[in-house]
Amino acid sequence: MLDLAVDADMMKNSRHCRRERPYHHGDLYSSLVKAAEELLEIKGANALSLREVCQCAGVSHAAPYRHFRDKAALMEAVAKAGFDQLGAMTRDARTKHPGDPVMQILDAGRAYVAWATENPERTRLMFGGMMKSEDIDEDLHRTAEAAYDEIYRIIDDGRSAGVFGGRDTDSVVLSAWSAVHGLTMLILGSGKLTPDSPGDVRDLADVVGETMLSGIRSR
Repeated sequence: MLDLAVDADMMKNSRHCRRERPYHHGDLYSSLVKAAEELLEIKGANALSLREVCQCAGVSHAAPYRHFRDKAALMEAVAKAGFDQLGAMTRDARTKHPGDPVMQILDAGRAYVAWATENPERTRLMFGGMMKSEDIDEDLHRTAEAAYDEIYRIIDDGRSAGVFGGRDTDSVVLSAWSAVHGLTMLILGSGKLTPDSPGDVRDLADVVGETMLSGIRSR
């Protein structure tokens, strides 16, 4: 009876999956990560279980252990995928506006805030201290650093071209990141800043980015 009750509960939870995704042989890792991403946004990291991820991905309960030692390892993989996406978006902004670091950083900031507010639980997982730094594997650290390096490259190129000033590249990158990430956290956590649409989110990101670039000191 206990097993039947557990299975019934899992079936109920599986309805939260927006799409059933049959497992394709050889794609177990990405199938589990995608299922975890989806359930994470619905349930949050604390409530999510490996059994529900398996149900959503359409695989056996033992399947995750081929790639992940436990739930924490799967959450690290979800975080890594998130940093990969952020890095790719920043890289896209750089290649979309060659030779124009102002548009590069504005476009990157807009994409960052839009992605983070559309994926709030993943953002909290990546930046909210849910994972203890001493437990995070080196691969995740490298991926996060690679995403940061994409921002660094835009700022550094802009300073080399005389477009950006600032004390040094690191301080300018920190200021730019603090602006867009701070806006993201205000939207996600404060309840005082509640844009009505994705377009409003992008408009806010533009305002913050343009103000940061212009500075607030009277000329």
